[in-house]
Amino acid sequence: MVVQLGRAEPRHLSTVLELVRAFHEEEALALEEEQRIKAVSMLLENDHYGHVFLIYAGDDLVGYLAVCFGFSIEFAGRDASLDELYVIPEARGLGTGREALVRLSETMRDSGIAALHLEVEKSNDRARGLYRDLGFTPRDHYGLMSMPLL
Repeated sequence: MVVQLGRAEPRHLSTVLELVRAFHEEEALALEEEQRIKAVSMLLENDHYGHVFLIYAGDDLVGYLAVCFGFSIEFAGRDASLDELYVIPEARGLGTGREALVRLSETMRDSGIAALHLEVEKSNDRARGLYRDLGFTPRDHYGLMSMPLL
């Protein structure tokens, strides 16, 4: 199966939101619809924040990746965080996510991104194995902490 990424644009808002809603529902992420629309719109409308990529298997839309940009002294340049990755249930177990991540890493490298980061649940051994196979390394001596500000 050939997996390709297509950069989402503001005109894709309803399509992206449909996928984001499915992901958030599946993961039980509590987010008000107004907040979801605002966040996705900001990402689609401003390249400075990041990009949303639609995942295609052949001609079929099967998911999305959301990447947010930052800067890292440690990695000596711009870095990116994989904020969300969602593949529809029908396309799982076929290597779709793996191929999408390979394409994403190539795209980010070609764009001058120095490092790609992601979060994964400690109990999700399958995903952790996939990410390790693709070259991600655990940073066991660090733990992500968050403080909501707005």
